Amino acid sequence: MMSELSQPGRPRRPAPIWQAGEVVEVVVETPETSSLRIQLPQPEPFLPGQYYNIRIPVVGRPRPIQRAYSVGSSPHPRFDVIEVGVKEMEGGLVSPVLVRECPVGSILEVRGPYGAFTWTEEEGGPVLLIGAGSGVVPLMAMIRYQVSKGTTVPMHLVFSSKSAEYVIYRDELSTLAHQYDWLQVTHTFTRETDNPLARYHRRIDKEMVEEVFVETAPKLAYLCGPPEMVDDCERSLLELGLEPDVIKTEKYD
Repeated sequence: MMSELSQPGRPRRPAPIWQAGEVVEVVVETPETSSLRIQLPQPEPFLPGQYYNIRIPVVGRPRPIQRAYSVGSSPHPRFDVIEVGVKEMEGGLVSPVLVRECPVGSILEVRGPYGAFTWTEEEGGPVLLIGAGSGVVPLMAMIRYQVSKGTTVPMHLVFSSKSAEYVIYRDELSTLAHQYDWLQVTHTFTRETDNPLARYHRRIDKEMVEEVFVETAPKLAYLCGPPEMVDDCERSLLELGLEPDVIKTEKYD
C-alpha cells in the first residue's frame, strides 16, 4: 500500500534538507549501542521504519562523513524529536563518535526521512518481525507506533542478540509484551546458552523461522539485520508460502 507521502496525484514533497538537530537525550541501551533523541528544527512527518542520514566532520577527511540510522521512535503523536539507534562499529568513523562522544546539547547535521521499509496499521497483519542486533531499531518503531495509536494488529518479534546484556530495548520490550496481548517477543541468544530470557540459544535458522511461522500465521514479514540472516530468513519464508511482495527487507552491513 502506498503511504500518504507517495500517493499518485499528490504533489511531491521537496527532497529532505540537511538541518542542525540538537541531541536532547542519550539512552545507553547496551555496552555498544545508544539511542540519541534529536530535536529537529524543521521536522517532517515520517513513517515507522524509516531512517535519517547523519553526517559529522572527521579529522583527516576533507568532507563530513555520513551514515544512515534507523529511527526507533514512533512518528505519532509527535515527530519533531526523533530517536535514532546507533551501534558502535569497530573501526567505524561515525558510530564511535555518536555512541561515545555525543552528549546532550551536541548539534548534529541530519537529513531525512528516507526508506520504504515501513508499516502502518492500514497494512494489517498478523506481522512477523525478525531482527538481529541493531536491526531491531526500525522494528521497534513499528511496535511503538502501534502502542501510540492504540491498534491491536498481532505482532511477533523474533530478536537475535549476543546475550541478555546486549538486548537493545530489553526492559521496554519485556514490559510491552506483558502489557499488550497483540505483542509476542521471542529472544534468541548466540553467545549465552542458559539464560531463560531467551527461548532459543543459537543464530536464527530455518527451523526457528518455521516454528514461529506456524505460531504466528503472518500475512506480512519485516526482516532487518545482517545480509546473510535477512537472505536466509526470506528464503525460509518463501518456502513456507509467503509471497515475495509481503516480505520486506532491510540489510545492515
